Amino acid sequence: MRALQTCALILALSSAALPAMAQQSITADPAAASVDYVALREGLANSNKALTSDVVAQRAIVKRNQDLLKEAQKLDAANKKLIAEKQKLTEENANLEKQRAALAASQSDTVAATSK
Repeated sequence: MRALQTCALILALSSAALPAMAQQSITADPAAASVDYVALREGLANSNKALTSDVVAQRAIVKRNQDLLKEAQKLDAANKKLIAEKQKLTEENANLEKQRAALAASQSDTVAATSK
């Protein structure tokens, strides 16, 4: 991220400095040269403001992403607990179904034996 900021700053400096250098070499008037430096300084200040606001926005995005990641991790842990509980209940239901079937079979055997 710092490399991106550095590249953007170098690009802004070079693009702002080239017209100023060209203007300075054309004019020999020292007053005009100082105006170019003021314009260069204003351009750099504007670039700095823009880059600073971009950095602030990116930091806010990173912070929000970190918060979302923590929330996602908590939800994942809760989901794993629920999956484990569901598996346990499924097994318990299967066991109860087997017991019910066995009880129904024994009752039908008892009814059949008593009706004979």
